Amino acid sequence: MNIKVADEYRTNDLSLVPGGKTVSVTYSNGKTLVYDKVKSPAKYIAALKAKASENGEIVDVKILDWSEKNKKSTNG
Repeated sequence: MNIKVADEYRTNDLSLVPGGKTVSVTYSNGKTLVYDKVKSPAKYIAALKAKASENGEIVDVKILDWSEKNKKSTNG
């Protein structure tokens, strides 16, 4: 189940500004949360890993770049 995290649940003001990457995080309970407009994916992922989640442990992370110049997917 993929869930796009809405802007009203984001805590960093930069996450409201257009641009950046999309980070897809899959947890051990099978849920995948998708965060768009992430400006510093490595820092963002480190912060997610550092805090406990009701969804369990992180089992997969993907960083997606949907810009017109560079449409690719990389595992993080």
